[in-house]
Amino acid sequence: MVRGLYISASGMMLQRRHMDVITNNIANAETTGFRRQQLVSHSFDDVLTRRINDPAIVASRRFGNISAVGPMTLGTQVDELVTNFDEGRLNATEFSTDLAIVGDAFFVIQTLDGERYTRSGAFHLDSLGHIVDFEGNFLLSENGPIRTGTLNFTVDHEGTVRIGGEIIDVIRRVSFADNNVLRQQGHNLFFALQPPLDVPNQNQIAQGFLESSNVEIGREMVDMLSVFRVYETNQRMLTMIDETVGLAVNEIGRLR
Repeated sequence: MVRGLYISASGMMLQRRHMDVITNNIANAETTGFRRQQLVSHSFDDVLTRRINDPAIVASRRFGNISAVGPMTLGTQVDELVTNFDEGRLNATEFSTDLAIVGDAFFVIQTLDGERYTRSGAFHLDSLGHIVDFEGNFLLSENGPIRTGTLNFTVDHEGTVRIGGEIIDVIRRVSFADNNVLRQQGHNLFFALQPPLDVPNQNQIAQGFLESSNVEIGREMVDMLSVFRVYETNQRMLTMIDETVGLAVNEIGRLR
């Protein structure tokens, strides 16, 4: 019975984490370049038991024979938070500072914490004419921050920046052998656990376009309802087990 309490409680905590992630996805459905996230979870047989030092499990480990007590496991736990890197739709804006990448690559941004990567191309010019994001971080080329000094510039599919036909710079893009080495920082920035590829994957830049979030509201709402129902089920199980334990303590164990 007590094990059932742990199963239900761990299930409820997991669903709360799921709901937090879904809520964050929905809140950023209109955020340029945002990437949907989801939790990956799995059941475990002895994590909680080891945490409370169950003597039966300790003894079974000592003799090299780990066996389950009854048919129940000990609930679930979060494995990892996974980011979905599928591309979003392109929306035309006709602003020269709005850029979008078509293909598996990222813009490189200079922040106070070092280089970061993003799919969000919602840029503008700062007071000195540099192309920056809305936090003031510089968009980088191979030579450093890109400075145009004017909104009258063009960017071709290869990322070459021109003013009046004169080449100013080339926008830097990077790719990774596995995008799962990226970790989200804030809403749109990522940092990498491994260096990018020497040669980026094939990609193009579309000027005057922004890439939308890859969050699908309909899917998130379905997931939210599913999470709510699982949470509610675990809550009912927790109540039932608690009432059963109460009866066992107050009625069955009563001396007559």
